[in-house]
Amino acid sequence: MKSFHNTFFILLYTLLFSILIFIWKEIFFPSHIWEERYVEPSIGDDFANIPDDIHVFESFSGTSHEAPTEALQELIYESFREKYSQQQKQKVSLRYVPTALEQRIESSYVPLVEVFLYKRDILAHINKLWVFLYQNIGSTRGRMKWWNIHLYGVEKINDSEFLWVLLHEFAHYYDIYSLPGSAFWDKSQKFYDISWDSVTIMKTWNRSEDFVSGYAMTNQYEDFAESYLYYVLHNDDFLKKAENNLQLAAKYRYFQNYIFTANQYAQKDFSSEEIKDYYWDITKIEVDVKKFLQYLQEGI
Repeated sequence: MKSFHNTFFILLYTLLFSILIFIWKEIFFPSHIWEERYVEPSIGDDFANIPDDIHVFESFSGTSHEAPTEALQELIYESFREKYSQQQKQKVSLRYVPTALEQRIESSYVPLVEVFLYKRDILAHINKLWVFLYQNIGSTRGRMKWWNIHLYGVEKINDSEFLWVLLHEFAHYYDIYSLPGSAFWDKSQKFYDISWDSVTIMKTWNRSEDFVSGYAMTNQYEDFAESYLYYVLHNDDFLKKAENNLQLAAKYRYFQNYIFTANQYAQKDFSSEEIKDYYWDITKIEVDVKKFLQYLQEGI
């Protein structure tokens, strides 16, 4: 009997100690702190040194009406002014290196950032998000860190690629910060478990055909971000490929059931080129920007 009591108390103390460790970890080391290190893992933290002379649009409401194309003029400004309060707009702040980018920021980057992030279903999942734009080229075009999105060499990429890189980085933000997660349960885990045994270890039966791109095979976070982008921009092709692939079907259903529950983007495709069987990087697929903007306008 004494031996039974000793065993019971050992198990009880072990359980209590484990619970305390989980609570301590969740308070002092929340999951996003270590999750972020896998997003663009080759990049150091030197990008976080933000210039003192950076310019800020705390709100987009006072920016210029000069847009680079008629499509941007017609699809964006007036609708945003009418439908969103100043408080909602202040959830997102655009920050940039001064002078060199100022003209293009006011005429192009601002509306491109707005047109996606200000959709109702997207804005609902943003608490506070700063988007930093850099003229200098970095080791990568985009990086998400500490609730902020950093985009590099933006002067060297066209408006289309700028928007797709932004969406890819926002997918990381959504994954790590917007989906419920704790030491005990993480909604993102339902997606990770489809192809991953751990952050960087794929399940043994995986093939390249089980991922939407080569970059998606880097780790579970890039798999989420690339799949998110593919679902938004190339939903119809995603669905077709999912018909003959169980893992892609599971990933498609995940976004359909947990992220885009109002059937957004279902069976839409904004590609302006024939979709190939394999891509390393989804952001490199040519997309009809005007068609995408028109679709987004319906949900503003």
